Amino acid sequence: MAKQTMGTPYHNHPYRMDNKIYRLLFPQSPLVRTNKHLDYDFNLCPSGTNAVVAVISYTGYDMEDAMIINKGAYDRGFGYGCVYKSYIRDLNPDVASGNAHKSKYRMLNTNSKDTDQAESLAKQHLDADGLPQVGRKLEQGNAEQAVYDRVMGKVKYTSFKDSEAARVETVRLMGDEKDPNHVSVGYTIRYPRNPVIGDKFSSRHG
Repeated sequence: MAKQTMGTPYHNHPYRMDNKIYRLLFPQSPLVRTNKHLDYDFNLCPSGTNAVVAVISYTGYDMEDAMIINKGAYDRGFGYGCVYKSYIRDLNPDVASGNAHKSKYRMLNTNSKDTDQAESLAKQHLDADGLPQVGRKLEQGNAEQAVYDRVMGKVKYTSFKDSEAARVETVRLMGDEKDPNHVSVGYTIRYPRNPVIGDKFSSRHG
């Protein structure tokens, strides 16, 4: 059960680009633990949250496999977590096939004097390089990235397609050690995961 619970799966979060990862925002060290818990240094990667659980058998009937969470604990962040998704976008997809001179897209020039382009990027809440700002909230249909289309001779926008809103966690430019001309953009976006009806909770002995 310790392997399945949400918590702190690693310590180098700002430098990773996992396809999908769950992370508990307020993990705690357990109040009661075994010797093995200390032998394996589980405290270095806290998982789960300490909670006071009341078992009430008022009329002889119980809720079986369900529980009620205190609203005050919920408001203070009990069980709050995040899902991080990462994906990579190629800025020049034709370079991979060896046709570098036929590359269709390129990054926007941050020193461009085109005021119409700057106003359009600002309206779409994108930086001068066409990339989203860290911390920005993305909703379905929002502009996610802008690149210059060499064939059409104009700026092309790509939109955020997920129906669930998310925030931009990190944006990074990545090169290719085999081809220095090949540039990719890596995004990590964050989805909030607060406790909702139907979520699974388990005690440590589970």
